[in-house]
Amino acid sequence: MVKALVILEAVNNRFTLTDQRLIDFALRICQTVDVLAINCNARTIDLLKGVNVAFVFASGRPIDILKDNYNLSIAVAGISLKYNVVLVDNDSILYHILCRAGAIINRCVVSRVYDIIANNVFARTVYDGRIVQHVSFIGFKPWLLSVKLFYPIIVHNYPKVQSNSSTRVQIISYYRSSRIKTLSCSKRKSEWYKLNLPKLTEADIVIAGGKSFGTSENFKRWLLPLAIKLGAAIGATHGAVESGCAPSEIEIGSNGKVISPKLYIAFGISGSDQHLVGINYSKIIVAINKDIDAPILCFSDYAIISDMYKAITEITTWLHKPTTRSIASLIDGLRKKSNW
Repeated sequence: MVKALVILEAVNNRFTLTDQRLIDFALRICQTVDVLAINCNARTIDLLKGVNVAFVFASGRPIDILKDNYNLSIAVAGISLKYNVVLVDNDSILYHILCRAGAIINRCVVSRVYDIIANNVFARTVYDGRIVQHVSFIGFKPWLLSVKLFYPIIVHNYPKVQSNSSTRVQIISYYRSSRIKTLSCSKRKSEWYKLNLPKLTEADIVIAGGKSFGTSENFKRWLLPLAIKLGAAIGATHGAVESGCAPSEIEIGSNGKVISPKLYIAFGISGSDQHLVGINYSKIIVAINKDIDAPILCFSDYAIISDMYKAITEITTWLHKPTTRSIASLIDGLRKKSNW
């Protein structure tokens, strides 16, 4: 393989750790990786490592991927024909853009790819992560992949870019309908993202709740103050999302996000198979549940048999004490409270 194209969207003119990990994944396939960057400037591109050429759209306003999907799909289809492999994040809206572009150039998209087995052999998950498939392409290039990263991709030696100081940036024209006038960004479509909380896939601490909270107001009233106090991200189970307690953007599991925090605290979560897939890479798992037979208690590092509302109140009270707080001290505090 010769060249790969990674399609990224910058939110508030910033890229995330997931975007860099996607580039690192592409470097395992090809030695040369280019980036098609949406809603960013040339200075932001310099923060990405391992990029040879970056394509930036010349647009007078931020591109709303949801509303501009037609023009954007055509642009992606035209650029993709110059590459051997095209990659997007499986959990982003860009996955749908890649599918539309694939339909234009008559190429299929292999989704949920998480590893490379050999040249032209990729591993993907199906049936909520219970089955792993090895797939390979037999058609013409470009190969279109949507990548779902379950663990960090480490690339120690990044290839040198052709420029001495920064990535080469090429400005490309973007034609859009004049009737569309909006300044919204497609990734920030939920009120949860308006909160000053870490991103779910990048947070050191994640707290999560299940459908046992009953209502979305109850879910937010109990978990939000604790998350702000801990500097944690908030997650939810598939059951909580289906029951309307939480938005789909914060779902953890095989149908949602796969996380790898230093500390994960589950409140009132029983622990279905698809949820355990999403928290498998957490370093420390603390499960708080009054049901002694809950499966997550056997899966966790620390199991606390307690009512979740009482546990949240106890943790919040402990956090108000004037002591030095860290993840280690929080774990020690939870351990002492294991007899609630």
